Amino acid sequence: MQSLLKRARSALLLVALLVLSGCYLPASFDAELELSRPGLYKMSFDGFIVETGLYNEIRLNKIDQEKIQEKIATILRDFKRDSSTKSVSHFGKGAFKVNWVKSGDIIRSRQVMFFRRNENMLSISFNKNTGRIGLAGRYIQKKDGDRIQAMGLDVKGVIRIKTDAKVLSHNAQKTFKEGAVTVYFWELKSVYDRAPKMEVVLR
Repeated sequence: MQSLLKRARSALLLVALLVLSGCYLPASFDAELELSRPGLYKMSFDGFIVETGLYNEIRLNKIDQEKIQEKIATILRDFKRDSSTKSVSHFGKGAFKVNWVKSGDIIRSRQVMFFRRNENMLSISFNKNTGRIGLAGRYIQKKDGDRIQAMGLDVKGVIRIKTDAKVLSHNAQKTFKEGAVTVYFWELKSVYDRAPKMEVVLR
């Protein structure tokens, strides 16, 4: 019984620390998605991403310089494996300057994520049965947000979606016209801000 309780506590701790252990946190950024009625898209991210595990180890002086350099090299390789990463460099203390751009046809791709499935910060997906496209940003639970801020980190960034397609729903903070397209705008000032959401129909 005691062994089971110990394993349960360990599992809960693992879940609680998931955001802090090897997680990419978009700390400061400018992100944009252009989406046309035929389904052509261009998604871009330019900003700073913090690898929270490395950042926390450096902050608490729990890692030596050799290990820091090894982890930096591993993270750089991770970003560079994605051909959409145009440039990446270590800025300092586990923060990386990243420029990422991807374009294509969402109807063919079905799903596009920045950065990947287990580090999904922003994604668009196409449902062939409904002809609808959904956009979603990463949702961070309050308890994880508390831990992130306790480490001295936060999320600050701007997200713009430009489209001439029919938008069924969204939670943008403001919208405005830019020629033939409508721009949907979010400014994230805190890790607690609502994650962006949008649903678009192509037909």
